[in-house]
Amino acid sequence: MLLLKNANLYTPKFLGKRDVLVGGGKILAIGEGLCFSVEGLESYDLKGKVLAPGLIDQHVHITGGGEAGYHSRTPEITLSQIVKYGTTTLVGVLGTDGVTRSLENLYSKAKALEFEGISTFIHTGSYASPCVTFTGDIAKDLILIDKVIGVKIALTDNRGSYVSKEELIKILSKIRIGGMVSKKGGVLHMHMGGLSEKFDNVFKVIKDYEFPVHYFSPTHCARTKDLFNEALKFQKMGGNIDITSGGSKFAPLHEVVAYGLENGLNLERLTMSSDGNGSVPKFNKNGELVGYGCASCASNLEVLQALVRNKILNIEDTLALMSKNVARYLNLCQKGEVKVGNDADLCVFDDELNLYDVIAKGEFCVKDEKVVKKGFFE
Repeated sequence: MLLLKNANLYTPKFLGKRDVLVGGGKILAIGEGLCFSVEGLESYDLKGKVLAPGLIDQHVHITGGGEAGYHSRTPEITLSQIVKYGTTTLVGVLGTDGVTRSLENLYSKAKALEFEGISTFIHTGSYASPCVTFTGDIAKDLILIDKVIGVKIALTDNRGSYVSKEELIKILSKIRIGGMVSKKGGVLHMHMGGLSEKFDNVFKVIKDYEFPVHYFSPTHCARTKDLFNEALKFQKMGGNIDITSGGSKFAPLHEVVAYGLENGLNLERLTMSSDGNGSVPKFNKNGELVGYGCASCASNLEVLQALVRNKILNIEDTLALMSKNVARYLNLCQKGEVKVGNDADLCVFDDELNLYDVIAKGEFCVKDEKVVKKGFFE
């Protein structure tokens, strides 16, 4: 058991000075001046630091990426590469390569990370249509595979399958059935590429088939200014949009959010993810390709800090982008908020969101800025 004392508690709503009792991987009590005499209880004085929900990253290539030859395949992500940036829950996805990167591998890696100490989910599918699945059927994957909470596909991208609105509605119908029966989020997680059609088919499906907008889950929505403007239209229809912390051709992400606020952005339906551990080309000053690296999950923290530092959002709204908003949209029960009965997934920050401690399932993964829990092979 763990008693966190003298925290400035953000649930992500600010509650003021509070103590939090953790045990059995759950949040057991929240209050002022909590005091217990329990064998094995560890007390940790936060001295007024920010205590907040652990971050939920809904787009991570946990098994790696790479689309420039076999040599460009990135290694599988490690536990420390995740927790050192505050992530306590993630959704693993496949990328362009749905052949050498399999769903079976994705599932196995998610189970391994869960064993090592964090919470994990996955999406079935990859870029292509028909979608790769475990069972041969999208609805069956959602109903029968415990970790599957949605379906990944690429739209408006020349590496995708140029999905028509008729194909799109058939995929969505399967997702709806699977989500309803399994009581999971059941979303179509859409990689939004750079082609000119943008949200065209999405808008057509919503209009022509009167399909509920909350089943669409577009990501990379700040790739370009034009795409982000389309995403704002989609959000005004009631949709949720996700921006990628790893970069934008439009502007730095904190400036994108500022632009959005000037143009009707609804913060409650905005989330952010990293696209972490994908293959990233490296170029020299002459623009020549010199190698490859892995996209880091560090970009999440960097953008959150920039939003606060530049006074674009307050701490409450900033934290919600990777906690409460994600959990609510993906129907991740017991995640995303610091409240009694929820999973003990917590982060400790200072007022500028510099990270000090990470607690996942009630155990320290990062303590005093040092990673104290690592993966099996680290």
